[in-house]
Amino acid sequence: MNFRALSGGVPIGGSHYLIELEGKRIVIDCGAVQTGGKVLPPPIAKGHIDALLVTHGHFDHIGMLPLFVKEHPDTPIYGTKVTWRFARMILWDSYFVTLKKLERGEKVETHFSASDIERALTLKRFNVVREPEWFSPWPGWKVRFWPAGHINGAASIHIISPKGFRIIHSGDISFQNQPTIKGAKVINDIFSPEVLITEGTYGDRNLPNRIEEGWRFINQVVKTVKDDGKVLIPSFSITGPNIGIILANGLTRAGVDIPVHLDGMVRTAAGIISGSNEWSPNDNGLVFPKNLIAVPEKDPNDPDKSYAYRQKILDGGPAIIVSSHGMLEGGLAMFYLQHLITDYKSAVLLPGYQAEGTGGRRLLELERGHYFQINRRPFPIYCDVKRFQLSSHASGNELAGWVSEIQPWHVIITHAPNSAARGLEQKIKERHPSIRVSKGFNGEDVSLD
Repeated sequence: MNFRALSGGVPIGGSHYLIELEGKRIVIDCGAVQTGGKVLPPPIAKGHIDALLVTHGHFDHIGMLPLFVKEHPDTPIYGTKVTWRFARMILWDSYFVTLKKLERGEKVETHFSASDIERALTLKRFNVVREPEWFSPWPGWKVRFWPAGHINGAASIHIISPKGFRIIHSGDISFQNQPTIKGAKVINDIFSPEVLITEGTYGDRNLPNRIEEGWRFINQVVKTVKDDGKVLIPSFSITGPNIGIILANGLTRAGVDIPVHLDGMVRTAAGIISGSNEWSPNDNGLVFPKNLIAVPEKDPNDPDKSYAYRQKILDGGPAIIVSSHGMLEGGLAMFYLQHLITDYKSAVLLPGYQAEGTGGRRLLELERGHYFQINRRPFPIYCDVKRFQLSSHASGNELAGWVSEIQPWHVIITHAPNSAARGLEQKIKERHPSIRVSKGFNGEDVSLD
């Protein structure tokens, strides 16, 4: 077996992995690389590819699917139904954002066209995996997508070759329950794989107890609105609805009668989640709390409707908004931020991972009174800015405990900063010195006999 992280290994970036085993060349994910305000493709796998397996619908895992399909027009794609729905949402949004930038005269690289998106997402190309059961993409091979607990529709991928070589690719994984997702479970028939390819995003640290951190988050929101302030929660589109549900339920328990507004792609993702179960074999929907309200979408017959609604939120009293983008790299969160950043009563609460060089990381690093750029304009920071650990990734100890349960022969760490990869390697070695551990450095092969 040969494994190569073309991107998204160590260090972290747009995920794109190549596995070569017994004559088959299998790619997992094809995500966009976000760096310095730019969106770039990973080095796309070359040569014949037998299949592309998609773990979940985040931009750094599916953002360059159309480019992959353009270069590999005959390669079948496999992923869950919810992942397919999220891919449609995110890819079309990315395409239209690029068009708007071009209209404004900005220099933007275009990596795929509208027809490329259509080809990538046609159900003739994208094979929907509806249940976590074994299937055979080729004679003698077995593949299974198993719920990973990270976001709705996310999967770890299990592979057994005709000669019995066993691989688990974790995808992004979480073992903690969220409002609409159950944490990943080790099942009774789980095999002990020869190779475990695991994410290590937080491999060097322990995350706070999710329930306790959720209440710390809710209490900060309650404090801000009781002081007549507004709260902006920049969120990743797909995780935003779960953050919104946690907050809406918490406000009800705290006796605070203020709605939580969902905007941008968080609103769109909520619509997908509300019409799907985790895997959508039969589309049993979810009921959201009544105090969770979607900002109206743009109406062609009333183009000012959405803007007027947002202005009403901003011009009124205390308010709570959960809006994309989670790292403040664009999205409607930037619209709200320019209004709230100079308000000493208001707060910007960042619940998720903030990559180096992103707007969210810069905002956290700046002190009150310093200037932050929004749409090329400097704004002084007077609002509160706080970080919370409501991550949908597993902690280092959780990952090391998972390794203990499934007992692989060899672990390859991917999707991790250098420090997190080193930390996870140490945690695994402390528990199991006999397990071989490799860091999947981008562009380097990890070969196993």
